[in-house]
Amino acid sequence: MNIANNILKHSLQNVYFLVGTACGGKTTMGRALAKKHGFIYFSDNWNEDNHKVWQSIIDEKYQPNSTKRKEIDWEEYFSRSVEEFLADEKDNHGGSEYVQFSIIETIKLSQNNKVIADIWIDDFEFLLEISDPGRVACLLAPGELIIRDYYQRDDHIDFTNCIKSLKDPEKKFATQNELFRIGAKEMAAKAKKHGLFSIMRSEDSTIEDALVILENHFGLMKG
Repeated sequence: MNIANNILKHSLQNVYFLVGTACGGKTTMGRALAKKHGFIYFSDNWNEDNHKVWQSIIDEKYQPNSTKRKEIDWEEYFSRSVEEFLADEKDNHGGSEYVQFSIIETIKLSQNNKVIADIWIDDFEFLLEISDPGRVACLLAPGELIIRDYYQRDDHIDFTNCIKSLKDPEKKFATQNELFRIGAKEMAAKAKKHGLFSIMRSEDSTIEDALVILENHFGLMKG
């Protein structure tokens, strides 16, 4: 049984979505909004507890792509070319399998509470079918800023250390950097195409300014 998107939308009325690129500010803004307005903050970004639950329930019959990725040879995985990564991303639906799990968890949390959800959804057509534009914000960062900050973050340290432990890490980091550049451009273009409300992070961006902009967009400012 597939759950229709209009039914999901009805069940997600208490949810505000933050989407966008890495280092765009989703985690920072999500936590700031949750703290200030008493929301629950839900993130699927390297959430160990969520991933443990996900790994315990996936079934090859229903989640074939996620099942294949249970055991990964990281040397082989990160030795791929930019073109191979992009082709795999296009063909692989493992991410969408996990999105289903995240949406259900978000629905459970939002029954009696407002929720700010930082979920990796890059299918904006689908996102706008399960939520209103006024409850969605796309937070973006340019490729070079992502490259500068991504590897330094505490929640990405396992990713960084994994690549460092492999053969020829400089080449592998160069591949990831190019993927960040491509991904940043594509995400910004998709957000524009679908008319998503967006904030582009810059060197001069501040948490305070971005928070006010988001509060206005989400209609959270007290009159």
